[in-house]
Amino acid sequence: MSVIHPGVFLVLKRYQGSEDILRRLYLEDKTFKSICEDYQKCAEALEYWNRSTFEKAPERSEEYSALLAELEEEIRCYLGDSY
Repeated sequence: MSVIHPGVFLVLKRYQGSEDILRRLYLEDKTFKSICEDYQKCAEALEYWNRSTFEKAPERSEEYSALLAELEEEIRCYLGDSY
């Protein structure tokens, strides 16, 4: 049995209703698995920069928001018409 990375849980939460497809993709597709892991890291970084008081925080938040949107688009491509 394969251990599921915490990153997939964020994806499952974001794309409710597609859980079966997402789990299968995560377990069978290395690229999709990597996207899920990147999604978690990006979401964590975005949360950090949104709370940060550093001068560059707004710029970093914007960058991570854009990256998260790109990752979500990649996930939607995997889901195709099912989402």
